[in-house]
Amino acid sequence: MIGISALLLFGLASSSLDGPGRAEPPTATSIAHCGDILAQMHRKPPHVTFTGCRLMTEAQGRPLRATYKVDGQYAAAVETYLVKAIGLARLRRSCCQWDAPPRSFVDKQGRAFTLSMNSQETAITSRARWNRIRHFQITIETMTEEI
Repeated sequence: MIGISALLLFGLASSSLDGPGRAEPPTATSIAHCGDILAQMHRKPPHVTFTGCRLMTEAQGRPLRATYKVDGQYAAAVETYLVKAIGLARLRRSCCQWDAPPRSFVDKQGRAFTLSMNSQETAITSRARWNRIRHFQITIETMTEEI
């Protein structure tokens, strides 16, 4: 997986929370503590459960990484929300899981984020059977220092 720093440095796939498209250049975030980042932005989809947050003190840019889980039965609805809200690509089957490339975006306050969604390892190869996947993960990261 490409590191958050590389994604932000190269400005890959930037958009705003109001939809896909070109956004302002990423800037360091003013979020200074870990927590439910999606809820703090008032952009947490229904059926998404916050599982934790960690400040990556040894990583470049000292990113905050918040993690979430989504039961398989709600994964398609959450995916649809994230596709519309930030331009996340629809999840595709790759190797042993369902995933999409991480999506970088900038919120209305100019804070840069990267979000990814993927399933746990699974033999399920059909979207119609996502309800049989125990859960999917969502990870969102934001830098707390300039790079």
